[in-house]
Amino acid sequence: MGRPLLFGFLLCLLSVPLAAQITFYDFGFERDGQVRVEEDSRVLRLPWAGGLNSVHFSEIDLDTDGSPDLLGFEKHGNRLLPFLRRDGGFEYAPQYVRFFPDLHDWAIFYDYNHDGKPDIFTYGLASIRVFENISTDTPRFRPVTDALQAYYYNGYTNIYASPDDYLVVDDVDEDGHLDILNFWVLGRYVHQLRNYANEGDPLDFHLENECWGHFSEAADNNVVTLFTDCADKSGDGPTRHTGSSMLLYDFDGNGLPDLLLGDVDSPYNILLYNHGTLSDARMTRQDTAFPAFTPIKLYSMPAASFVSLPGHGAPSLVVSPSDPSLTKSQDLNSVWVYDYNAQIQQYVLVQTDFLQGEMVDVGSGAYPVFYDFDGDGLQDLFIGNYGRFDSAATVNGWLIPHFSSSVRHYRNTGSAAMPVFTLQTDDFGNLRMLGERALYPAFGDFDSDGLTDMLCGREDGTLLLVPNARLTTGMGSVTENFAGIDVGEFSTPQHFDLDGDGNADLVIGNRRGLLSYYRGGGSETGGFQKITDTLGGVDMRDFTQSYFGYSVPCLYRDAQRGTVLFCGGEQGEIAYYKQIDGNLSGVFEKAEPNLAETVEGTAYAFREGRRVAPAVSDLDGDGRPELLIGNYAGGAAFFRGANPPAHTSVGAYEKPVSLRVYPNPSRGVLHVENDRPMQRISLYDIYGRMVMASGAAQTAAVLDVSGLPAGVYLLKANGAVVTKVVITK
Repeated sequence: MGRPLLFGFLLCLLSVPLAAQITFYDFGFERDGQVRVEEDSRVLRLPWAGGLNSVHFSEIDLDTDGSPDLLGFEKHGNRLLPFLRRDGGFEYAPQYVRFFPDLHDWAIFYDYNHDGKPDIFTYGLASIRVFENISTDTPRFRPVTDALQAYYYNGYTNIYASPDDYLVVDDVDEDGHLDILNFWVLGRYVHQLRNYANEGDPLDFHLENECWGHFSEAADNNVVTLFTDCADKSGDGPTRHTGSSMLLYDFDGNGLPDLLLGDVDSPYNILLYNHGTLSDARMTRQDTAFPAFTPIKLYSMPAASFVSLPGHGAPSLVVSPSDPSLTKSQDLNSVWVYDYNAQIQQYVLVQTDFLQGEMVDVGSGAYPVFYDFDGDGLQDLFIGNYGRFDSAATVNGWLIPHFSSSVRHYRNTGSAAMPVFTLQTDDFGNLRMLGERALYPAFGDFDSDGLTDMLCGREDGTLLLVPNARLTTGMGSVTENFAGIDVGEFSTPQHFDLDGDGNADLVIGNRRGLLSYYRGGGSETGGFQKITDTLGGVDMRDFTQSYFGYSVPCLYRDAQRGTVLFCGGEQGEIAYYKQIDGNLSGVFEKAEPNLAETVEGTAYAFREGRRVAPAVSDLDGDGRPELLIGNYAGGAAFFRGANPPAHTSVGAYEKPVSLRVYPNPSRGVLHVENDRPMQRISLYDIYGRMVMASGAAQTAAVLDVSGLPAGVYLLKANGAVVTKVVITK
């Protein structure tokens, strides 16, 4: 750098007030989808797109080039997956995620104001949230309402929506205006909400029909009864299990919309044929094995959408599970594509792993770990999982799925400057036959024979020792309950010399969201001595969302900062802790804000889904660690180490504030506390009706709920944070 340029640079620095000086994150990460992955002698095109379990597709023009691109919404983690149309296929484009609001449980795109841009309808507080598409050169969305309303009987109230349903958002009566079909609360009948749109209100809904289609769904299974007049309301109550998917389309070409219906715990779609009129739909025939040649059979609650795919001619029917449970869905080969064959007038199955087959996808739950198993100086990749869906059976009306866990091994066949991961086996150590769940791998010599073994966390919280012989030859027995260690449920061990004494220790996460610390070289069985179950005060629970944290620790020793901790959790957070060395009996410092990815110079919070698991290693030797984030959809996102971004440039979609509500359940008063002032606190019943509100800016409030009926309510603060409240008498 020349003297004049250097002098000018220093002068600029000196002219910045101290209060405006920029601080930087300790680490920087930029998404890299180009790191090569090879499986079965082919190169994956979308290796780091994050996997798919339960995805629903829509079309939207992301890059404003005039042609629609593809947007997937993954229910298991509320992940958005943007794909651009490129060269007859699709290119994963995660840089577009930052332009979208946080969407939850389901998302349907429909252009309600006829401007050629699909708007967003998504779940929101037992109702429907709406965002208007106001995109210009990049996607942009304006919030319209948090609770879409309709006129029922004698006044307007919130339209009920379940987080578990995929309702119909479409022009049902073909009058040019968007309508809605939904199951009302826990009812067995479909309500038609007709849109009486006008210039002042393009979303003016009225209850038009309490029994659209004149059919009912059974209370405890997917049996449909036709020709009902809906006069009997006795079954229209809380006995119905929630969860239905609906797709409106004229399948038989008679000019009337038919209904493709899916149901929770069922792998089938039932096609109901409409032979009524546009103003009075009447379902007169049902097909329980649709389509005829290869019927849809996807556990559980398959949801369908029509998508125009390159080279497929007419729009294809794309089907994937939408069951709200994380442990019921088919997870591999779970995105089916049907094309319409005009000659036989039938939909024909053409693919069972659309996009999914080009991704790293290990089933349900992905727990990546880097370790140089073959000793060639390159870090190999191992990925454990919660399991892979194997089968399901219905017992006493309940769906009982079976998952079997395994560890996948990718050998690093690249170079010191550029990793390449080549699949060696999807069942390292032949563990799938054991029928375990939630195997999380760690490596080291655990039986003192001088060879590398694998120690696996498991669902019951104990550890499973897999000796080297079984890893290298497939032979040998495993050791259950290694060292008598039990951390509760969902143990996630890391073998790491935490105290720097030359002996590797065990740091183990668990379902509670805490960390246990076992010092290596101790006198207890297995050479590990229990020190604490609350290491560093780490707690990954977010009580506004769940009582569990599902902590996944990844300790890393940095040349500048010493030992640091990256910890994954239930709600998608990658928490970063420092001040660890010399402080093992104290509380680790949690960095605020948390780690972020850099997109075009701006830092954005990670949005990689639920139950995320980090793996950190400097794969290319440049002194900046790479980060791999596994998620519950069975895939992973790869981030290359980069220059740290500035704190001042943190982008949108930071995690909402923490909310504490107690006692819960409550008989008289509710105490509501928050770290930052709450501008508004609202309490809603299950119908989405506001029953109480407080509007003062405060960090604590007391609500008198003694006058409210007993039941379940939803408390909302600052228009974003929601928690469930139970009122008793």
